[in-house]
Amino acid sequence: MSFDKRAYWQDILTNPDTRTPSMDFTSFELLGFDEAEGWTEGAFCLPREATNPGGNAQGGFVTAMLDEVMSIAGSIVQDGPAMAPTLQMTVSFIRPVPVGQRLIGRGEVVRRGKAGIFTQGFLRDEDGKLLAQATASCIPRVLEWK
Repeated sequence: MSFDKRAYWQDILTNPDTRTPSMDFTSFELLGFDEAEGWTEGAFCLPREATNPGGNAQGGFVTAMLDEVMSIAGSIVQDGPAMAPTLQMTVSFIRPVPVGQRLIGRGEVVRRGKAGIFTQGFLRDEDGKLLAQATASCIPRVLEWK
């Protein structure tokens, strides 16, 4: 039986039985991905528990959303089932990020090498206004598939 990468990732990212708790916490919704071009888009809506004292999203949760879309992008470009754990990440907080509103994240692979995958990510509001951006280096990790 051959490995169908697109079907595998579609199931991992949308099936309630395979989603991670962090996806549920941030209300991650897959909007699209392209395993050949190395990008993924998702919508998020942070819960009230992610609020900082100023009433907006605490920076760690903003970082988590960017990490999610960048890590997925780094995972889907690899052959077979894989993941791309983040080794290093830099985040720029451009504007306050609202809690309880739909946000759109995009992760893209900038370069894929044997020992590392380099990604970038963008978090925007629904009107397209840039709220935060990031870059990261990830380590390619093959997972077993049955």
